[in-house]
Amino acid sequence: MRLLLLFVALVAAPAWSAARPDAKALAALPNLSVHAPNFVASGRLEAGDIAALRKAGIRTVIDLSDDEETPDFDEATAVGDAGMAYRNLPIDGGNGLTRENVERFDKLVAAAGDTPTLIHCGSSNRVGALVAMRAALIEGQSLEAAIETGRSWGLKGLEPIVREQLAAVSARTRSAGGKAGPAQALRFPRIAMAGGVYAMPAGTLMPAANLEHRLVIDAASGETTADGILRRLDAAARAVNLYALAGVAPQRLKVAVVLHGKATAAALSDAAYREHLDRDNPDAALIGALHDAGVELYVCGQALSHAGYATGEVRVDVRVALSAMTALSSLQAEGYSLIP
Repeated sequence: MRLLLLFVALVAAPAWSAARPDAKALAALPNLSVHAPNFVASGRLEAGDIAALRKAGIRTVIDLSDDEETPDFDEATAVGDAGMAYRNLPIDGGNGLTRENVERFDKLVAAAGDTPTLIHCGSSNRVGALVAMRAALIEGQSLEAAIETGRSWGLKGLEPIVREQLAAVSARTRSAGGKAGPAQALRFPRIAMAGGVYAMPAGTLMPAANLEHRLVIDAASGETTADGILRRLDAAARAVNLYALAGVAPQRLKVAVVLHGKATAAALSDAAYREHLDRDNPDAALIGALHDAGVELYVCGQALSHAGYATGEVRVDVRVALSAMTALSSLQAEGYSLIP
């Protein structure tokens, strides 16, 4: 059975540094289209297409179809055996065009980052539909602009449903006076894969953009989100996104995270995590994104030793602290507000 991985790199991306997939090697794929330097879209894959994906330099495959659509082809296994990452978000036609699935799709695209990526379904119609809805709900494009974007990705028969869904969202937003609620999509202004936030109307109390803000997040819980990532790391991403939404410049925001307790293992390198826990670290991508956004990450040295981990097994983007107690105390002495 395919594993649904919900990760979040924008469909209409800014400057990419990725290698462009070799479109000529993919010419046999149905309804092929190329987007930005590293994305391609197509219809259904068959077993004979896997070699072409490798030749084209594809590193990630995002499949929007269900297993039952291809009962004689185990795409997840074939893609994995070929050394590519496989992500599956089954979209059941128009019924699957929900805001929740748009947000999940956004995370998958973001997780692909700048790697050459193929997004496909049976005909590319569902691909175009999700791209159009994402363009409107996440990126804020107008209805017609979003529809045109979706068409370029393969939107065809689902266009009336996409229009209906987006028109309904627009109507609910107007009736709510622009306030956050069920009609609004989550926004990810700085960290795209986690910590989504809602915009607020004028007059809302906001953090001052002309002040420096310092936060330290106590991450001891092992509780995870529906996406399988630590809730405290998601909270760190949300903090970054909230201050970005408020217009606080990155240089005026300092966020630190102290990992300990049941969250300690998240600080391990990929190799160490697999060695100790026999699986990939589900928090690795988010930790990397937090670090890239300027978040300082620490792990309790006492918790490491207690769990049997060596300090040399810690990720390069996480710093070992003497203890969580001393780290939290020291950071608060430096003016960081504790977020328990």
